[in-house]
Amino acid sequence: QLEWRQIGGHLRLVECNSQGIVWGIGYDHTAWVYTGGYGGGFFQGLASSTDNIYTQSDVTCVYIYENQRWNPVTGYSSRGLPTDRYMWSNASGLQECTKAHTKPPSQWTWVSDWYIDFNAPGGTDREGWQYAADFPASYHGYKTIKDFVRRRRWARKCKIVTTGPWFEVAPIALRDISLIPCVSQKADDASALWAISNKGDVLCRP
Repeated sequence: QLEWRQIGGHLRLVECNSQGIVWGIGYDHTAWVYTGGYGGGFFQGLASSTDNIYTQSDVTCVYIYENQRWNPVTGYSSRGLPTDRYMWSNASGLQECTKAHTKPPSQWTWVSDWYIDFNAPGGTDREGWQYAADFPASYHGYKTIKDFVRRRRWARKCKIVTTGPWFEVAPIALRDISLIPCVSQKADDASALWAISNKGDVLCRP
């Protein structure tokens, strides 16, 4: 029976090959390489490696949406139709999410205030709004005469600090990585690592 075993640490994705070489990327695009140990912050009081355990941190964003509907008299308003989504919600609109009551994920802490996210997919106008004919629909960053709703994405950064069997590889921020599958069985053979930087540059590390 296959069972999952928690290794320790915190990452967004991992990549490995047949030699047991493992790299990972955090939500903040920091690259990490696996040291071969296990344990750390999530193993307090349990068996853990005594060596190769390092401090590891990660930063991500929590998003909520401010939604408004067009009113012929007053213009866009936070007072929608009875069938509309919450005026402050998650991306789907099914869950009410206000700035005052939205909490970071478990074991994470806020490290910024709420701010308007101008990088929302689909683009925004100068004030961060995206427009659409109705909820839900395809949003765009400009208003047309057919647009009767709009939304604005707010973001807040949160951070987790833990320990685990991962060593930070500085200083280039990475978006994705790929390890070349190893054909040779020799342990000292080099394995090429390909990566895409956070800026879109193609990188290779033998």
